Amino acid sequence: MKYVILGNGAASISAAEKLRQISDSCDITVISVEDTPVYTKFMLPDYIGGKISREKLILRDMNYYNQNRIKLLFNSNMEIINSENKLITLVNGEDIGYDKLLIAVGGRPVIPNIEGLKENKYFTLNSIKDADDIIKNASEGKKAVIVGAGLSGIEIAFALKRLGMTVVVVERETRILPQQLDAASAEMLVEMLRKEGINLILGSSVQKVNSDNGFNVELSSGEKIGLDMLVISIGTRPNLGVVEGTGIKTNRGILVNDYMETNIKDIYAAGDVAELESGGNSGTVSSYIWPNALAQGKCAASNMSGETQQFSRDAGLSNAVRLRDIAFLSMGMINPVEEEYESLVYSDKDSHTYRKVVLKDNIIKGMILLGDTSAGSILSDFIKKGRSISDIRNIVLEKDFVSQYKKLNG
Repeated sequence: MKYVILGNGAASISAAEKLRQISDSCDITVISVEDTPVYTKFMLPDYIGGKISREKLILRDMNYYNQNRIKLLFNSNMEIINSENKLITLVNGEDIGYDKLLIAVGGRPVIPNIEGLKENKYFTLNSIKDADDIIKNASEGKKAVIVGAGLSGIEIAFALKRLGMTVVVVERETRILPQQLDAASAEMLVEMLRKEGINLILGSSVQKVNSDNGFNVELSSGEKIGLDMLVISIGTRPNLGVVEGTGIKTNRGILVNDYMETNIKDIYAAGDVAELESGGNSGTVSSYIWPNALAQGKCAASNMSGETQQFSRDAGLSNAVRLRDIAFLSMGMINPVEEEYESLVYSDKDSHTYRKVVLKDNIIKGMILLGDTSAGSILSDFIKKGRSISDIRNIVLEKDFVSQYKKLNG
């Protein structure tokens, strides 16, 4: 059996490992547009800021690929997917045949339509090469403007600050991280970020990028900010360019069923490029994160090999979203709108500590921990196992919850 995987991220490596685990004799080829073995993309801001080395980013080195007989093609851009003849044609003209194909090419940065942006130098962060470009151009004492105050934008801000830059983050919305925080915790996080020396401008957007009389951006408020580096970080969208003209159905991403199958036989998709048909859970933390991609890759591999496995639509709910520079954890349903949910909240503005536990029939469906995440492992275990908190409900918001819980459980 010949398996071909497009992309070399989380979904790709988990699928390749699963396929090799299932069969020792199958042929596995991974096609990558990059020149590096698989690495932990979400750690790129730590690499930029010097917290970890380039080597620490690499998840599996070439010895691993060779030992597991996974053929990895570097710098290989795909031109055509021919589903009728089951061929992948690369830009260099090489044809690669497959029996089963997995598309796991991830996402690409969203670039806003800002006047003057294309005429000026700006950076995005979606690869090791992007990270190297940012490092090369960052300078101590210079000013960086980051457009977008999402998780990635905030982590890039901390990274550049560690390199000695002054950082301004511009966010068009009046609050940050609406998928991961409620209004109260978002306000508290803004205060924490500003206390860390990161200048946040909310409710304003960049209208124009100028290079006349110095490099600057003009905001919707009319304010002009001089800068030395501009970073765009307003999110990613599934990289659908590889399936144009193939007949593979798409919406926001490549549409797949619960077995990660596309509408075309023997073609699967997983990770950030994939979209589960009729999926979506209102009020929950986004599942476009590393653990979800790993789970989808394994599920796709099982089905590609004939071992039927249905992907759990609740898988994304058990994934925790974190910031590594500030104690923060968000998981599951955090902004419920239905009456059957209740929220237990502890908030201490002086110590910048916030804890929210969302319940339905005494079962934790989600949580926000800010300023103190020590309760994270305990509460996340309750979420994943669907355990009732009736025995600990009276202490779950206590400041010393962890120690009280440990006493109750020996």
